[in-house]
Amino acid sequence: MKKIFLLLFLTCGILLSSAEEKKEIPIDKELTHPKAPRTPDYGSDITAFYQDGVIYLQFAYDMGEVEITVTNETTGEMWQQTEDTAFGSVSITTSTSAGDYYITIVTDDASCYSGNFSL
Repeated sequence: MKKIFLLLFLTCGILLSSAEEKKEIPIDKELTHPKAPRTPDYGSDITAFYQDGVIYLQFAYDMGEVEITVTNETTGEMWQQTEDTAFGSVSITTSTSAGDYYITIVTDDASCYSGNFSL
């Protein structure tokens, strides 16, 4: 019985140690028009992080439907997804391949958010 618990404990430890750490993705809002009014920046409207091939996005408020595009600029792979932000968070499954990734998020009102990260 002790051997079974030891084996189970070691297996869980190996699985947990192989999981990637969360990688934060800085997301910035882009001005769509050069004369667009600047609003005070009290924090990001969208926070994002990558973990084990999935990008998790959290929205500060309901932005309606958003179109999310993620591109691995090194390999050329691309993922697109349209999501409703009413629940406050969404996720998009991508890849664990090494490369430079670029993410864009476009809202119903044509606001554009973007960020990048490397694996």
